[in-house]
Amino acid sequence: MDPLVGNKIVAFFIIFLVTLFFGLLPCCVVRCLQASLIRGRIHSVISHLNCFAGGVFLGTAMLHLLAESEEGVREALDARNSTIHYPITEVTVSGGFFIILILEVVLLRIMHGVGHGPGEKNDSSQKIGHGYKRLEDGKNMVADVKEVEDHLSASGVHDDVREVIKETRSPLRASLFVLALSLHMIFEALAVGLQNTELQVWALLLAISLHKCIVSFSVGLEMQQILETRCKMAAFLLVFSLLSSVGVLLGMLITENGTSSSLTIGLLQSVATGTFFYVTFFEILQREFSHCHSITKLFLCLIGYAVIAGLKTLEKD
Repeated sequence: MDPLVGNKIVAFFIIFLVTLFFGLLPCCVVRCLQASLIRGRIHSVISHLNCFAGGVFLGTAMLHLLAESEEGVREALDARNSTIHYPITEVTVSGGFFIILILEVVLLRIMHGVGHGPGEKNDSSQKIGHGYKRLEDGKNMVADVKEVEDHLSASGVHDDVREVIKETRSPLRASLFVLALSLHMIFEALAVGLQNTELQVWALLLAISLHKCIVSFSVGLEMQQILETRCKMAAFLLVFSLLSSVGVLLGMLITENGTSSSLTIGLLQSVATGTFFYVTFFEILQREFSHCHSITKLFLCLIGYAVIAGLKTLEKD
């Protein structure tokens, strides 16, 4: 077996297992948190780890994916003696960014209702959010645990997504909604399958695994409130984990079957690059720095970027 193919297969299983493990972890952690004194610290750790992951994602998008996408598209055009000077790569990257943005806006609009779009929180939704913590049995203890869950999940899931999950009465509808919003993870993993060196595969795997740890843990916290049985929770997380990792196999099929042109591969990698930019700025940095100007978070973000910059020096032409 080609070592590069073997590394991609290993990357597929690592992404799948990491996503599944951290998705199931909240089922055990929340019980411990009921009598724990480190709830605030856990939120802080997740938030700071998210900043490090943001730096890693930014470095991966700028130094690896964007440069390689532009080089691949240009080489493919030169091989065809093309005289096109239009910024094809940049437009395709922007297309990948807008695909995910449009998908999330449309889905959130549908879930919220026509008159209530993302970010437009009305009084009724706020009442539901406050009333969600009040349960008939064990009211005080459950409310306390919900507060912990809110703090923990704030670093991994959009506030609009969390609000919609809490408003949704149907477990099936909530599950399908979360899975639909997770489609961008296919493009993240697709970038791994499209790489042509082992070092690039592992550099991308580092970035994606960090992000998957945070997101899957947060999604697991939210969905266990909706999916009451362990069987439903396990089924959901299996699908969620498969969705997170299947892009690696798709990328392998595209690059290994020999039927796809280098231009197609370059364009697909450009779309994946746009997805990385969306995750970096909309899902990580915007959340962590919009209401907080922590020097520590900024330092961790720079360290994450520096790690990827350092790995870039190890690449050989």
